[in-house]
Amino acid sequence: MVEWVLMEGDRRVVASGITVSIVGIIGALIWGDMLAVGPDSAVDSLFSSGLTAGVITLITISLSINQLVISRVFGTVKSLTDRLDGARELHEDVATLAGQPSSPNDPSAFLSLIAQTLSERVATLRAMNESGDWDPPSEVTNALRDIGEYGENIDSHLDDNIQVDSVLTILLGPEYAVNLNAIQHLQNGYAESFSEAVQAELQAIDELLESIAIVRQFYKTIALQQDFAELSRMIVYTGLIAFVTTIAVTLIYRENTVSIPPSTVPIVVSLGIGVVTVPLTLFVSYILRAATVARKTVSVGPFIPP
Repeated sequence: MVEWVLMEGDRRVVASGITVSIVGIIGALIWGDMLAVGPDSAVDSLFSSGLTAGVITLITISLSINQLVISRVFGTVKSLTDRLDGARELHEDVATLAGQPSSPNDPSAFLSLIAQTLSERVATLRAMNESGDWDPPSEVTNALRDIGEYGENIDSHLDDNIQVDSVLTILLGPEYAVNLNAIQHLQNGYAESFSEAVQAELQAIDELLESIAIVRQFYKTIALQQDFAELSRMIVYTGLIAFVTTIAVTLIYRENTVSIPPSTVPIVVSLGIGVVTVPLTLFVSYILRAATVARKTVSVGPFIPP
């Protein structure tokens, strides 16, 4: 459940759950006479000054987020060319290792090709062992088994055309770094006893694991850019509605009275607070995922932070 809230769940559903909880808590406190919302209460000043200022601040934050996203899109001709060349080089390297004329553009299919090729390369080494062409020590076979299972596990969780953030979820964790370190240990520790064919397969496995490390960080960039772009747009939409709501709730209060039946005031105030907090709950839900992704993908190499 915690993982779903922090990472896997639809951000709009998470924000809706937080909003409903806030409305429920506020409503329960009002009906329990613990919060005052009558004509003589401070509700009108709360909506007219405090909440209005908060909504405007969130809209300003959304503009800053938009600037952050746009700054990643723009660039000089050279920087854009370098990014394009780097992406094409990665695609070509993976296609070559997989023995394919090209690699797919879909993020899920591309990662699936890497995972399948990784498993196939490990299977080739295990077949050489079983046929008697190669007799490695148990440390080598155990490491290769773990790497093969890692590739199979990645591929088993992938479907066609799934969202980038869902693909990224599969790559969270330190397994890629553990396997990178393991394959480096095998290459350095047993290089003299390995034939050229075995060394070539181990080098291919090493390059595939490096590709996973690069893809992991690149998909993080794409997923966060998409999230921030969607967040800024939704804050603008809901912020305008929240701003109008603060004005409306403020204007129902008059001196020593209200312009609606007093029995409906608790309902109006509870729902009004819910509407006004929607931009904030959206912001919280998206930032929770961004912070979780950043924390779990902080390392790009074979280092595993505690």
